[in-house]
Amino acid sequence: MKKKILQHNIFIAILLLAIVFWVAAVMIKAKRADGFQVIPPDPKYSDCSDGWYDDDGKYFDLDKLSFEKTDINKEYVIHYRIPEDVEMGPDDSLCFFCRGIDYEVYIKSTEDNPYADSEEFGSRRICDYKQNGAGLAGKEIGMVAATVPIYKTDRGSELTFVLTPTEYSAFILDMRIEKTSEFILTTIGSRMGIFFESLFIFFFGLAVMVYTFFAVEKKREEKTVFFAWGAYSLTLGIVMIIETQLPQILTGRPEIFSALKYVMVLILAYPQAVQIDAITKVPHKRFSCVVGVTVVTLLVIETAGNLFLHTSLYRLNHLSLIILSSNAVMNFIMLVKEINYWMAKHLFSISIPLLAANLILFVLGTIDIALYMRSNNHMTDWGRIIRSSYIVFILAILVLLLKLAEKKNHDAMRAEKYKAEARIDVMTGLMNKAAYLKKEASMTARLMKEREKGNIEYSFVIMSIDLNNLKKVNDTKGHEAGDRFIKNAADILRSSVGTDGEAYRVGGDEFLALIFGKEPEKTYFEVIEKLNRKVSDFNRDNPGAIPLSFAYGHAICKADQNYSIHDSERIADQEMYRCKKEMKAFRS
Repeated sequence: MKKKILQHNIFIAILLLAIVFWVAAVMIKAKRADGFQVIPPDPKYSDCSDGWYDDDGKYFDLDKLSFEKTDINKEYVIHYRIPEDVEMGPDDSLCFFCRGIDYEVYIKSTEDNPYADSEEFGSRRICDYKQNGAGLAGKEIGMVAATVPIYKTDRGSELTFVLTPTEYSAFILDMRIEKTSEFILTTIGSRMGIFFESLFIFFFGLAVMVYTFFAVEKKREEKTVFFAWGAYSLTLGIVMIIETQLPQILTGRPEIFSALKYVMVLILAYPQAVQIDAITKVPHKRFSCVVGVTVVTLLVIETAGNLFLHTSLYRLNHLSLIILSSNAVMNFIMLVKEINYWMAKHLFSISIPLLAANLILFVLGTIDIALYMRSNNHMTDWGRIIRSSYIVFILAILVLLLKLAEKKNHDAMRAEKYKAEARIDVMTGLMNKAAYLKKEASMTARLMKEREKGNIEYSFVIMSIDLNNLKKVNDTKGHEAGDRFIKNAADILRSSVGTDGEAYRVGGDEFLALIFGKEPEKTYFEVIEKLNRKVSDFNRDNPGAIPLSFAYGHAICKADQNYSIHDSERIADQEMYRCKKEMKAFRS
């Protein structure tokens, strides 16, 4: 039996284990690497989040920095005096995180500072950061890990930030004086946990899509569900990896990854809609088509707006939330319809737990977003709930799929058993006439194939066999004895043919055998020799019983023959009947 379903599940299990082991190995390697630690054991820095003031000298709380829509593109000036006793090394910088904001940084030196000059603010400008925009995402470029160079000679000097918000959710946070490399490593290290969670989701989606590609025997609906599930995981993984900020920090191009994130969030709705369509049993209109057309249309409009109008017509993340929300509503409607269908028809399917899990994931994602909004958009580690929940969801669905695979394997083995029983003669255990006819068709095709390949030496033997004295046994001892007579004959024939061929019972006392091998005719005579010897042994061991004997004939089927297998069968029958007549004449 070809256990293709089982084979595919073994494949995906091995692939997933390989990914898990790879991720674990990377983490262990990162921790053990000589001369490199992801997180410095004791990072030293000076907190600069407190002590800021405006032009009027009033205290300014940097952590509560917020803007209204009317504040966009206006300049705001804040100041900070670097403590004279702050510890600074040659590689230290002013490090912080910011988002949606342009800034210029000036430093006003003390009178004895040799770097003092007469530029604006009586200071020198040490940094000028302008956003490049983010294409499809407009000016929303995502969080930036920024460093501004300052030196020991700047202690006691006044820093001035000229801020120009380009997004009303703009912020600056975690301002500190720290060694630049330690700031970057600490930032990376603090995000490694969520990065590996996101990486797991990404590779899981990739594994599911690879598995689906190889699962060619699956039904179309099942393939669609697996593809959609894999695409959803893959897309979600990309979004979560970008949310860790590691690609932005490592490449220094936050605008590109932020644009990609918003596009991925928008696309995320489509595989969910496809999955909803594919798993539901209740007929309904194709919601996925509507979602797909909407997503493509929005992307085209955004692209055209950026190319020709030089502006983002609308924020894609807002549109994404609207589409995802409508998707969740459809998910809920389908879940209710599926439950009603199940209660009415008593037909439970995988659609109900999948729909329920999708809905729960959406609710958890909404909670994540709500927490993010409540934090005044300052939260740098959001999405943990949805990431952790999705990993649990993956494990739960894997258990469910393995149970379904186990059930399918059981059903497949049972179906194979029934199929085998349909090809087996119940009385003797030999294959029956239906099995022979199927084999006959396959061997005809095999001869043609070998002939096309030029292998004209390929051949096999058809052996026609008839059991003698069955009517005599039935008439004198009864049909029960006749059945035992047939069983004994079948056992002798089966053991004589052995692994050299296949034996079939095609009638009451009629049998056929196919003999294979490199020299099938030679093998045939060896089978006949064994058959005669076993018949003699059986009759010797059963004295007084009606003797058991066979009449037999054979014909060779070759790849280069001009006649069909049916002609070979007739030749074998004719030889068998001649043998039968000779045996009758001998007994007479």
